[in-house]
Amino acid sequence: MEGEKHTASHVDAIERAPSDNAPSDGVPSNSDEEIIRHLETTGETIGMTWRTILAASSMGMCYNAYLFTLLIPPAILGAINADLGPDPRYTWITISWNLGGAMFVTVGGRLSDIFGRRYFFLTGAVMLIIGSIICATGQSINQMIAGGAIFGAGSGFLEMAFGAVQEIVPNEWRMATIGLFDASSVIAQIMPLVAWVMIKNTHSWRNAYYLMIGFQCLNVAFLFFFYHPPTFKTKHRADGKTRGELLREFDWLGLFLFIAGCTLFIVGVNWGGTLYPWTSATTLAPIIVGFMTLVGLGFYERYADLKEPLLPPRLFKQVRHFTMPMVVMAVAGMQYYSNATLWNRLSQLLYASDEISKGLYAEVLPLGSVLGGIIIVGSKKLGHQRWQVFGAVALQTACVGALSTATLDNPTKSIILTFFVSLCTSLVILNSLVLIGFGIVYQEDIGTAAGLAGTSRLLAGAVATAIFSNVTNNKYADQLTQRVMENISGLGFNMENIGALVKAARLNTPVAYQTVPGLTPEIQAAATYGNKEAYLDGAHLSYQVALAFGLCGCICALFIPSIDERKYTKKTVALQEEDRKAVEDKKLQTGA
Repeated sequence: MEGEKHTASHVDAIERAPSDNAPSDGVPSNSDEEIIRHLETTGETIGMTWRTILAASSMGMCYNAYLFTLLIPPAILGAINADLGPDPRYTWITISWNLGGAMFVTVGGRLSDIFGRRYFFLTGAVMLIIGSIICATGQSINQMIAGGAIFGAGSGFLEMAFGAVQEIVPNEWRMATIGLFDASSVIAQIMPLVAWVMIKNTHSWRNAYYLMIGFQCLNVAFLFFFYHPPTFKTKHRADGKTRGELLREFDWLGLFLFIAGCTLFIVGVNWGGTLYPWTSATTLAPIIVGFMTLVGLGFYERYADLKEPLLPPRLFKQVRHFTMPMVVMAVAGMQYYSNATLWNRLSQLLYASDEISKGLYAEVLPLGSVLGGIIIVGSKKLGHQRWQVFGAVALQTACVGALSTATLDNPTKSIILTFFVSLCTSLVILNSLVLIGFGIVYQEDIGTAAGLAGTSRLLAGAVATAIFSNVTNNKYADQLTQRVMENISGLGFNMENIGALVKAARLNTPVAYQTVPGLTPEIQAAATYGNKEAYLDGAHLSYQVALAFGLCGCICALFIPSIDERKYTKKTVALQEEDRKAVEDKKLQTGA
């Protein structure tokens, strides 16, 4: 029952068990026993009611709505930049999404743990409609970036679905539900292809955003009618606190430091090497100040006397159950979100021949994610989640390393390797999310826990996107002139016009090539091929850099515990309001 839950005012006294310091698989620690005890006593045994199924379906809709804004813009960035640019800041259309998502998934998770989730989800869903309208009517790259930031903020609220979908189903169904939850994203995962089909037939990228508007409206309807989690009154029946009291007790300074630190750090990282040199004060100042702000936030959350901290220290004390899975998820996020941007550019430039083929190549990453969700449905039966995660991280790292040998004449190799990078990412993230859900002592913290896990993944993904994009672009810029000159050698081109030819090769459009004096079809073809070689050189270096992160993930995965089967209880932590009322009415009738 909700009235039996522990309040946040006294759970920070939990200490990590000494045995948590050493890896073990299958031998429960003292904290395992405490978690199991709470899972056995928190919530009610009602099974999978039709209200539960509809509520879980609404969470699946939220996940799809969030993925619409993640997958479609990166897939069509080139078309947007060609129409509204060219503008070197166009990648910020997706970077701003990562920044907004990284901040608001933790903020929303923590606030919804305290005040209830329903209206935070509805707010996020409405924000996606607003962002879609802004982008559909965008007249500049700046406007598209603003729309991306709104997407990120709204998607941050919707990404709480990773935690919310676990608490509304019986504990024994969590692993299967999170797998089906991810597999349901096939709706959104085919959208990159749909977007390119629409561009081919309508000659406008804006229609992809109009499609998003329609789906986001449908998502709001699903949430409104089918998702009715515990209300504020239900959550606080035991402590009797009012909204005003909780607002006064909330950690507003921590919230400010968190948002300021994330914003400054990500902005600085993404300015470096693109808008400003890495060594400039304009780049270094926000990176350093942002990083130190986040470090200061950690000390503040740990030692300040806070009644409702933004980042509850009790979570981080569960090192193997919470912190290590979160770190591994961050590494997987670095590999995935950077690839989500790099693969689209790489495949469109090197392998695709028309709009449809661009869309098909864009489906490689989504296909791996959907298949990963299907596989996770059987993760509970397979067991040994530590080794599942370790094996996935190791395979992902090996595939990333192999991608550094990708060639222009073998797209099949690149497709297969990229598919497995995505598949492994899905296996790591979904397993880790359930590990985190079962790794916290008090299930009232599941929104905060899932939010912090999302922040770690998205923040690391934003950093990785910036790092890998800069590495790729800088190497590409260094190699472009040399590669073009090598390919046109002996074709009789006047080298006085090499600057114009290199510029045209970089833009890679018929209009750009028309401005080059003395151009022939043979020279244009040679310059285009040189442009592809130069970009591939940059991608090779980027994949090599990514190897280091993968190796760190492999080490951290060894410290993750597998799930004790006793945690798969029949209890449901957060009943839908109508189900809760039905249970209480039945107890009154039976005198229980």
